Amino acid sequence: MSALLEKARQMLSEGDLCDHCLGRAFSHLGRGLRNEQRGRALRTVLNMEGVLFIENEQGCRICGGVFAQVRQWAERAVAAVEGIEFRTYLMGTRVPPSIESAELALKEKHELRGEPFKQEFNREVGRLFGTLLAERGRSVTVDFLDPEIVLLMDLEKSELSLRINPLFIYGRYKKFVRTIPQTKWPCRQCRGRGCPECNFTGKTYQESVEELISPPLLRETRGTGTAFHGAGREDIDALMLGTGRPFVIEIKEPKVRTLNLEKLQQEINQSAAGKVEVSELQFVKGSVVERLKTIEAEKVYEARVRFAEPIKLEQFQKALKHLNGAIIEQRTPTRVVHRRADLVRTRRVLEITGELLSPTEASIRVHCEGGLYIKELVSGDGGRTRPSLSELLSTPAEVTELNVLEVRGDF
Repeated sequence: MSALLEKARQMLSEGDLCDHCLGRAFSHLGRGLRNEQRGRALRTVLNMEGVLFIENEQGCRICGGVFAQVRQWAERAVAAVEGIEFRTYLMGTRVPPSIESAELALKEKHELRGEPFKQEFNREVGRLFGTLLAERGRSVTVDFLDPEIVLLMDLEKSELSLRINPLFIYGRYKKFVRTIPQTKWPCRQCRGRGCPECNFTGKTYQESVEELISPPLLRETRGTGTAFHGAGREDIDALMLGTGRPFVIEIKEPKVRTLNLEKLQQEINQSAAGKVEVSELQFVKGSVVERLKTIEAEKVYEARVRFAEPIKLEQFQKALKHLNGAIIEQRTPTRVVHRRADLVRTRRVLEITGELLSPTEASIRVHCEGGLYIKELVSGDGGRTRPSLSELLSTPAEVTELNVLEVRGDF
């Protein structure tokens, strides 16, 4: 202990230090003490030994007295979150280079391992911020991993910025109309600015699944916008039936986070009746979005198929048997190669069954790995997909109607 006191004596002899900066240098000493209390205790013991070290907070050679502004910063933070609902927060500090360099020099000279200035300042302001909010009847806690809001204090510029992190709502949607895309589709001609081609709407399609689902959620949260994340997407002319497709709506900068999702689900389904239906709405973490984007979900499709020439039942059954369990080599389809890398991918048909409705028409049901293009599995896409139903039947075949029934995965 005497060695530590001697080190503290040397530090104070070299220039003024406030109790915060003195105590922080010895943050490993004692339990249940704040750095200010630790520094005051060290100063008191040294003064009792006959050398007078009076705290000059404003003259502190490390922080320059910035700890005297803790209440001011906490009050600014309280004002910044007025009208914003949140339960978890994180304080951050952008430290002036002068403080960082002075602290580093002190630690190196005296071989100290105390906690960084930033850590203590965040904690002190955050502690008082929470107290001030509690006095107003609001209960909040610090969250270092996934806070709902982040407050950043720039000490050099004396600026406080607030970041409201998104709110994520998971659900499943069904789509009952063959002319609705999943997300907003800007006009290719004007790129969303508005032109005669799109009737000055800026959109190729006037509705989307995203636009039918988002408005009630955006209204209730008072957010600034939304982003739609789906577990893949069906073609515009395909229906999404069965159990629905998993999705997450990301609501940007929400002012309200407490929602009656059951009521909102009913409202969405009423307003989008006959077009879109949602189910299983629930709050989730942002990490679910990454799962939606990366998981290779299995899919179940049903399709109506038309043949250019009449075929026999035996031919049809033999072709389906060949495709059942087959590995399909599929080069990026011609219809999407303009927006996707031109690669050859392999996907497995897990199960395929079908019914010949007439010599030139059939219905098939395909259970496959995610990423298999069903239209090309039928048509062959000029040889870019092999094997294909068209190739096996030696006659052109095309999908006239496509429905997605299931999207299976651990979301």
